[in-house]
Amino acid sequence: MIKKIATLAILLAMPIMAKELPIIKGNTSMVKTENVTPTKKVYMGSYLAIGHLPNDSIYRIDAPIEGVIEKVDVRIYEHVKKGQELFVIKGPKLLELESEFIDTLIEQEYYENEVKRLEPLYKAAVVAKKRFLEAQNMLAKFKTKSTFYYHLLLEWGLGKREVETIVATKKPLPKIKITSPITGVVSDMNIYPKMYAERGTHLMTVLNPQKSHFEVALGLKTAKNLKLGMNLFVDGKRTVVESISATVDPRTQTVAVHLKPTEGTSGILPGEKRNVKLYWPKTAYSLPSNAVIEYGGKEIVFVKSEKGFRPVYVTVLARSSDRVYVVSADLSAESKIAVSGVISLKGALEGQSND
Repeated sequence: MIKKIATLAILLAMPIMAKELPIIKGNTSMVKTENVTPTKKVYMGSYLAIGHLPNDSIYRIDAPIEGVIEKVDVRIYEHVKKGQELFVIKGPKLLELESEFIDTLIEQEYYENEVKRLEPLYKAAVVAKKRFLEAQNMLAKFKTKSTFYYHLLLEWGLGKREVETIVATKKPLPKIKITSPITGVVSDMNIYPKMYAERGTHLMTVLNPQKSHFEVALGLKTAKNLKLGMNLFVDGKRTVVESISATVDPRTQTVAVHLKPTEGTSGILPGEKRNVKLYWPKTAYSLPSNAVIEYGGKEIVFVKSEKGFRPVYVTVLARSSDRVYVVSADLSAESKIAVSGVISLKGALEGQSND
């Protein structure tokens, strides 16, 4: 029974799926036609682009400790390389933490040696179990404490190499050399020698303008056609869709899209606004915008045939002021489409459909 119902459902659906729009016949001599233009690059339009930096290309540098700026090695707008020294800060609190760390390391070393000394004596029953376990517990305590100070010093701005130097030498390093985390430009400065800075005070920003991306606001319909990693062209240069906003601007009904350059620099600075031409590398057909008309909630064009004009469904990829870019399995490079008199053809189509 279920099989019969399923078969009946398929048979009922087949006429609807196979149904084609009727060919428009009659007096169509006043309708002008034009050949479609095949293209491999769809013009999406001109958009206002804003230079945008990814998070890994801009670093805000704050004072890692409370202290005095001993020296500053760079100037504002200076180009710096990754690892280049920016400034040196000296602080009593840092010296205090390092001293506590060193004391903990000394205690840890002492109990490591004590455990090694007592273990064979405990196994030989020369010393009591309690004494051996006390040494083990003290060793565990100071290991935990030294690990805490190790990571605390990293948090306060020391590099791993500097902390390892303290571990090896058991000597404090009262100064911190702050180096650039990236290759870029010092974009702002709030620092000078001998100034006192509280921990967290903003001192400078380093950014890499070469990594600037394009941010464009695209219409909702256009944005829905895009996928992450898709190639687009901005003023002739290939870019990749890096991110697509998950929200729509309710005022403009647009979606923010970030485009990452793939061929050198983007040529746009962070925060800069510039009109750019956006292209989609996709095989399509370019038509005059008045050739496409809506019918039954979908978009169609009228293709000239021997019997008249055949309505063909198309998918619109993009529009400009005078052109529209479409794809359709029913179009070819030889197709001639109606570019004037389209409204009258639509009226005739509606009349035939009603009949």
